[in-house]
Amino acid sequence: MREREAFRDQLQSLREQFAGQEVLTLDQSSKLLGLDRAALLGDKDFPAKKVGKKYIIPIVPLARWMATASRRRSAASRTILQRSSRR
Repeated sequence: MREREAFRDQLQSLREQFAGQEVLTLDQSSKLLGLDRAALLGDKDFPAKKVGKKYIIPIVPLARWMATASRRRSAASRTILQRSSRR
């Protein structure tokens, strides 16, 4: 799947799940992704913006991050599988 298609699919899914919202809280994002808040904030590419003492995550950059993160994960999985098959 090309990145643009993956991005559109992610964006549509997010807009359906969070109808009427343009930004998510860090807690919403953490629950959605099943990842710890610290892990998300530790990812330099994660699109969190600090506003005062809280973080917001705009939906469009989040969809883009999700599409590219899934592509990176699948590439990493292929590399791990290739390494294990060589043994």
